[in-house]
Amino acid sequence: MSSTIAETEIKLFTDSIASKSANTQRAYKTQYKKLSGLMVTDAVHQNSEKTLIGLANDQTNANSQQALLNIGILIRKLYDLPVDKMIKFRDRNKVKLQEHVKESNQYLSNLPTLKDLEEFTDHLYDNKEYLDYAINFLLLEYNVRNADLALEIVTVKRDANDKTKNYLWITPKKVTFIRNNYKTSDTYGKKEHIITDKKFMFAIKYLLKCQKQKNTDKMCFFPSTEQAGYVVKKASYQQLGSGTYFKIAVDTHRNDLQKIKQMGLNRGTATDTIAENYDINNL
Repeated sequence: MSSTIAETEIKLFTDSIASKSANTQRAYKTQYKKLSGLMVTDAVHQNSEKTLIGLANDQTNANSQQALLNIGILIRKLYDLPVDKMIKFRDRNKVKLQEHVKESNQYLSNLPTLKDLEEFTDHLYDNKEYLDYAINFLLLEYNVRNADLALEIVTVKRDANDKTKNYLWITPKKVTFIRNNYKTSDTYGKKEHIITDKKFMFAIKYLLKCQKQKNTDKMCFFPSTEQAGYVVKKASYQQLGSGTYFKIAVDTHRNDLQKIKQMGLNRGTATDTIAENYDINNL
């Protein structure tokens, strides 16, 4: 009986979001699964508004609260159940979230420009600081997070077969940036980017040669997952780190919807999430 109730709800839910984009559907399904995991009942609609508000409110992240509330409201509407209390709570929460986002983004006006970051990256290359250059290149080109840069350099594709690791696969005319392990990989899956930039290719080939010489110098190797946060921050301009790099990039392109979408695709972040977190109201 309970299994049938849950299965019926899942089918109704899936059908209700079928017209949305593939990325949005994945994001909704992820949040539905998260909400279901917090419940003691078999189905979301079996919970009262008060219970669902409580489950959402227990989340420390305001965006997570909103996401769970959205799912709860959607499900209850499918069953013609009251949602007024949840909508009222969500709207109050949204106002608080927007105020927080605006406050946290005010400091952007005092940060360097994207051009400053690009010039810094070029300077690293000219100064033959190839590891730091490669880290900054990937931060700027693909909007990655720290752990994405825990990379192994390989020359044969079969050596890039561990689905828990990330790689730079070198061939004569390109470098393939392979990400298996990143924050939202369960939602977006494996990501591959083809890089033909000559300076980047030279830098990676130099690092590989350095590694093959059995050099113990850390500047020949990308960091481990555990070290990534420290190493990436240290390598970045004014030690701003990957998160601030992304904020600067978003702020630079805030009026270019297609660019923001591509950045979200690169990073593995839904466009709606970027808009909510970075005070972009026109997406």
